[in-house]
Amino acid sequence: MQISEKVKNSIVFYYKIVLFIFLIPTLLVPCVSFCYKLMFVMLGAGAILLVYDLFTKRKFLKARGMFWLICFMIVFAVSVVLNYKTGLNLNAASWGYTAIALLLLYPDSLDKTKERSLFELSVLNNIFIAMTTVLSTISMGMFICLYNKEVFFGDQKYAVGWSQNRLFGLYSNTGYMITALAIAIAVLQVAITKARGKKITFLYGFFIIYTSVFNFMSMCMENAKGAFISLFAFVFFFVLFSVAKKIYEKKKLSTVKASFVGAFSAVLAVALLFGAITVSRKGLSYLPSIYHSLGGEYYVDGNDVTPDHVPEENEDNKITGVEIDRNISESYGFFTGRTVIWKFGLEQFKEKPIFGYGPQSHRDHYIVDNYLRHFHNLIIQIIVSVGAVGSVFIFAFFAIMVIYLLKNIFIHIGKKDKYYYVFASLLALLAMFAVNSMAEVTILFITRFSMFIFWMYLGYIQVFADDDKKLKTDSVTEKIDLLIANILNKITGKSKKDEK
Repeated sequence: MQISEKVKNSIVFYYKIVLFIFLIPTLLVPCVSFCYKLMFVMLGAGAILLVYDLFTKRKFLKARGMFWLICFMIVFAVSVVLNYKTGLNLNAASWGYTAIALLLLYPDSLDKTKERSLFELSVLNNIFIAMTTVLSTISMGMFICLYNKEVFFGDQKYAVGWSQNRLFGLYSNTGYMITALAIAIAVLQVAITKARGKKITFLYGFFIIYTSVFNFMSMCMENAKGAFISLFAFVFFFVLFSVAKKIYEKKKLSTVKASFVGAFSAVLAVALLFGAITVSRKGLSYLPSIYHSLGGEYYVDGNDVTPDHVPEENEDNKITGVEIDRNISESYGFFTGRTVIWKFGLEQFKEKPIFGYGPQSHRDHYIVDNYLRHFHNLIIQIIVSVGAVGSVFIFAFFAIMVIYLLKNIFIHIGKKDKYYYVFASLLALLAMFAVNSMAEVTILFITRFSMFIFWMYLGYIQVFADDDKKLKTDSVTEKIDLLIANILNKITGKSKKDEK
């Protein structure tokens, strides 16, 4: 009986673990053609868990800011229905995955203790960084031998290995900041291990260093500006909050003064990281030539013609670096064509400003030499997808969370709290997602690992914020919860006492 109760209380956590494992194929080019079929299985399982939650704890009504999220999901559903003629199936699937993230994964941490949250985060972190360690190691191997292939799935072309003077490896898209996120999560995992009072063993320490090094090298050669800037954001906020805490404790400065010192240190840390990336990219560019000089062969795709991206042979066997500057059309500019997409999105918003089009209604539009999968900016994606009405609710939720988390992190600087660095690293991680969302659609609508990680970790961070005050909007969802409970009790014949 105790085992079944334990399983029941952890059922969503097990779902998260399986979801992480099912999300692995979405990162890999060889698995793109069938990965979304696997995700439909998870969508069905998530729907069952949501129904289960409706008849039991109804966490989706009790978590912070859920009034705004529920209103957003209602408007989202209206947008899907109104645009049933364009991409109904994809829009409905997008609604379903978003519902799983917002209504199931985000509220799950509502009644968890800090120690339980640390355990769950540790498991999820290790799954992700272990997976990226393998993928990045293989990717670097592809770079060393200059492996290059192009694969087509439907109307989409994918590069594998070293292509267009950048490293794709096995990853389906370098813009997903997979390797940069793995580095940040490795930092978070170290903070969690220390907060749990566990020693970092030699083997585990080697694993953390290895994964950080190979993911860093892979990230450098992927040359994705969004990933670099996102990692800069993580480093900036993590160093800011960490140094501010240290200065406050040692120098007994005020929180404001300690924060200024932290901000200055954060700027220096970002500058050093920028320099490390620049130097590393140049140094790593010589690896294929070094490999070849030791007798290794460059990859040739079934013929004797030397690929264009292979360095030219020279008589004195001089070590040369491969070209590492991306081939980008001058007309695309610094934002690699995104400004064209953003302008198109704003024009589309003007045509349907109230409820929008749904997030998947523009996939047949060909723009900037490719089909438009999304608008490469979360704000534009939101206003186009759910219009002004839906945007009000989701932006209100984000504003509430930013104020809540920033207020609490500065309060915690002046407290003795062994979980502080977990809180700080989680907040820096969320900032990383926010920054990346200005160039990609990272945390809403799109079926990506990043959306599920963001909402899960947004729930966990509130465990460490340790603020029991309720928002005024929470009283609204409490009344809805009571209404649903009364209706279910009448249907099932249970009393309120039985439900408890």
